[in-house]
Amino acid sequence: MDWSKTKTIFIIVFSILNVFLYSLYIDRYTEAEQIQPLPESTIDEKLRGDNITYSALPDSSEDKPYVRGESKAFTETAVDIDGVVNVLDGRMLQITYDEPIELDGDKEDALGAFIEKEVPESSEYSLWQIDEDQNHAVFFQKISGVPLFHSKGGQLTVFWNEDDKVIGFEQTLFDNIIENEEQKKLISPLESIHTLYQKSLLKTNSRITEAELGYSTHVQVSENRQMFVPTWRIRVKDSEGEETDLYVNAIKDGVIELNKQNEETAE
Repeated sequence: MDWSKTKTIFIIVFSILNVFLYSLYIDRYTEAEQIQPLPESTIDEKLRGDNITYSALPDSSEDKPYVRGESKAFTETAVDIDGVVNVLDGRMLQITYDEPIELDGDKEDALGAFIEKEVPESSEYSLWQIDEDQNHAVFFQKISGVPLFHSKGGQLTVFWNEDDKVIGFEQTLFDNIIENEEQKKLISPLESIHTLYQKSLLKTNSRITEAELGYSTHVQVSENRQMFVPTWRIRVKDSEGEETDLYVNAIKDGVIELNKQNEETAE
């Protein structure tokens, strides 16, 4: 065999193959560049076609920054109670009362009065959900005045017994909150709805009942420090009346799948 001729043939064949593959790549890249996202008018038409409706949506003209926070370190002297005080990993305060505290009147008002009196830095929280079946209520920490959605590091859970008496609570909190200097333009709630629709997350005959701006965990900066991103919470009610919360990054317009365990804790 003439090796030099064989080598020349291989070189020619591979050169032709490279040219073919490159031309194929260019064609595919050009096609991808020509693909445009559906215009909003088209998405609105599709929403109407699938009978997906929404009520009045909040304004989104105000810019918001990324925010950083550090897990607060609790001590067993954080509260003065007749009961048991535990601190888990230095970051979660657990309280169990010797004598349960009665919740009088309307549950929401009674819980508000309870945490104002009993919980350290109670003004940092807002009520998320009261679960009468499981006898507990979940409060989310507020970051820059809006809720921090489903974060184990910024949450208060109050527990009561069958006699509607508080038996204790668990608390975590972020402090040393720092807002980034750069303000970011937010996408609108309607754009978030469009994003959810394009991701096939909205069912036919459903209705958007609420849109709320908050924050969610973006990245873990260090062991006890996290960065939070502005987030739209979109509440959807399907044709059977079941409600679901979906979350969209309010800066980068991507769906956020919050930790399922955190969601189940809050539900």
